[in-house]
Amino acid sequence: MNSIALRSPAKINLCLSVLGKRPDGYHEVEMMMQMVGLYDEVTVAPGKKGIELTCFSDAGSAPGGEGNIAWQAAAELLKATGRTDGLDIAIRKKIPVAAGLAGGSGNAAAVLVAANRLLGTGCGRDRLAEIGTKIGMDVPFFFFGPTAIARGRGEILTQIPPAPACWVLLVNPGFGTSTAWVYKNLNLRLTKKVDCTKIARLTVRNIAEGLHNDLEPVTASAHPEIGRIEEALLAQGALGVRMSGSGPTVFGIFEAEAACRAAAKNLSGYGWRLYPAETLTESPFTEYL
Repeated sequence: MNSIALRSPAKINLCLSVLGKRPDGYHEVEMMMQMVGLYDEVTVAPGKKGIELTCFSDAGSAPGGEGNIAWQAAAELLKATGRTDGLDIAIRKKIPVAAGLAGGSGNAAAVLVAANRLLGTGCGRDRLAEIGTKIGMDVPFFFFGPTAIARGRGEILTQIPPAPACWVLLVNPGFGTSTAWVYKNLNLRLTKKVDCTKIARLTVRNIAEGLHNDLEPVTASAHPEIGRIEEALLAQGALGVRMSGSGPTVFGIFEAEAACRAAAKNLSGYGWRLYPAETLTESPFTEYL
């Protein structure tokens, strides 16, 4: 096998509850996470020596080489399996960077999946997820999607039946946010601690009505543009709106593709990055796990 090319999807948080602070300094969370059809392209091939990674981005700067989380994923897999193979990794990014969509984490998961198959290291899904936790707390989700409940720091995953198919309009204001900064400024006394399992297995409209994110007030207080995006999406007929992750990307839920694309067309003059995408009912990694 000469190379493996994977489409690496973005994720959104249909529900994100911060339950408290842990003794290890991290936050205890419960999240309902969903893959959506906005993709980066990740190609992994055998290399001569070491790990070489090049990254081409259409959506903001992303590091190449050792500074990229996908490079770190390859290094962790080789270390965990005692391999010394060379790997060449190429990433074409379309998912915005530092956007609350876990684009980098998805790239890392794609590299783990592709390198595991390419090198025949024989790691199952749980082992790959375990390796992924060493790199980032969103990485394990990509082995359990397209829809899953995440607990703990985000690394304890329960796969659930896919959410009903619908369309989301992802709206990115064109700047990034720091997850560490958002958590640092989170006031736990103001979080609502919603039970994220309540919106599992519901209709599209029920899910839209139940969207929740405890991190949104922190990011929105620093960036009023988030509130303006939500108002604009609702004015375009979105059934529900919410910020994803630590932001700043906001998504609106639509039942039909036509309505989603019409909203994107109508909002095209605001200077925002607009990405109509369908929610996924199957992970693009499934056949390789």
